[in-house]
Amino acid sequence: MPTKNAKASTPGGDTGQTVIVAESDIFARMVLAQFLRECGYEVLEAATSEDVLAVLRSGREIDVLLLDAQISGGLAGFTLTRLVREQFPGTEIVLTFGVAKSAEKAGEICDKGPRERPYHPQEIVTRIKRLRQNRAQKP
Repeated sequence: MPTKNAKASTPGGDTGQTVIVAESDIFARMVLAQFLRECGYEVLEAATSEDVLAVLRSGREIDVLLLDAQISGGLAGFTLTRLVREQFPGTEIVLTFGVAKSAEKAGEICDKGPRERPYHPQEIVTRIKRLRQNRAQKP
C-alpha cells in the first residue's frame, strides 16, 4: 500500500509539489524519498505498479512520478509509463533503470531520456525542476 509521509520545508525544493517515488528496492526508495522530503517535496512511496495506479486514481494531484523501469507488480515499468502518459498527462515521469536494454526502450517513451542508476539524488531534484519548468513554458 502506498505511504504518505509528512512534507519537509527545507530551502531549495519546489514546495507544494508532490512526487511519487516508485521503486521496488525499499532501501533505494527510502533514501531517495527522504532526500526529496528534505528538499521540500511532498513524497508518496510506491513499491509496485499497483501502488502507483492506486495513488493516481485516487484523484490526488501528482506532479512527478519517479519510476523504476523494472518495478514489480502487474504492469512493467514501460507499460505503466505509457498508461500514465495517456491517462494522467499532467504528471511528469522520470524513469530510472539499471540495465542497458531498459535504457534504449526508455529513450523511446521518455522526453529527456532515463537516469541510469546509481544516480545522486540531487540529479533527480534537478530533473524534476527542469520538467516542471518546461511544462510551465509550453503554451
